[in-house]
Amino acid sequence: MASQEDLRQLEQRVDSKLAQLEQQLYGGDGGAKDSGVLPGARQTGNSDAQVLKKVSTRLQDFEAQITAQLSNLQSDFDKKLSHVNRGASSM
Repeated sequence: MASQEDLRQLEQRVDSKLAQLEQQLYGGDGGAKDSGVLPGARQTGNSDAQVLKKVSTRLQDFEAQITAQLSNLQSDFDKKLSHVNRGASSM
C-alpha cells in the first residue's frame, strides 16, 4: 500500500511532469511556440487568453483527478493501517 513517502514521491513526479509540460507549452521566451503541443495556435487566430483558458481548465481537471486518486490512496492506507493495528492489539 502507498505510504506517505510514496504519496510525496508521486506528488513530486506530478510537479516535475507539469513543469516539463509548461516548458514545452511556453518555451523559453514565455510565449506559445508551434512545438506540436499547440499546433498552429498562432496561425488560427486563437488569442493567448483562449489558449490560457483551455490550459487552465485542463490543469484543473488534471488536479482534480490527482486529488481524487491521492484521497483514495490515503483512505485505503488508513483502512489497512487500522486493520493492522487491530491485529496487533489482539496479540
